[in-house]
Amino acid sequence: MSNQITPDRYHPIHVVLHWLVAIVTIFLLAVGLLVFPNTPNSQELQMLGMHKTAGMFLGLLMVGRLITRFVFKRPAPADAGHPLLNLAGKVVHFLLYIGVFAIMFAGGSLSLAYGLDNILKGIGTIPEDLFIYPQLSAHGNISYILIGLIAMHFGAALYHQFIRRDNLLSRMWFGK
Repeated sequence: MSNQITPDRYHPIHVVLHWLVAIVTIFLLAVGLLVFPNTPNSQELQMLGMHKTAGMFLGLLMVGRLITRFVFKRPAPADAGHPLLNLAGKVVHFLLYIGVFAIMFAGGSLSLAYGLDNILKGIGTIPEDLFIYPQLSAHGNISYILIGLIAMHFGAALYHQFIRRDNLLSRMWFGK
């Protein structure tokens, strides 16, 4: 085992957290944008409870992800071949963190505003129109921004892998 100052790959814990965050984020976005609009009212409460629980799990994963960024050594930043693309990569990564925390804050704030915890305990009912809460619009709008950021992140990974052919994806996977 070499004693490198800068590793070639991310630590396995960081890799696991990265992919768990990706899967849970995409799952929550899909549920919020595709499933909720088509959920019968009789199942809405269960879905909201599951969505909130998964969102809280995502929050824990994100905190773990932030911790690993400072605990474990990371590979040198990827070179996209142009200073503006390198800057764009840093900005997109930063905005992904901000976006996930912002959508969780908006969702948690919405949950508090209409009393989801009490409703889940059987005290009260879901308001007929959640759109009266501005947090719902914020939560929805942030989801669209996150989808755009995820698409840019995914596109950049494909660009590195198949156009630059720098094998960037191997850095965020297991191996030596």
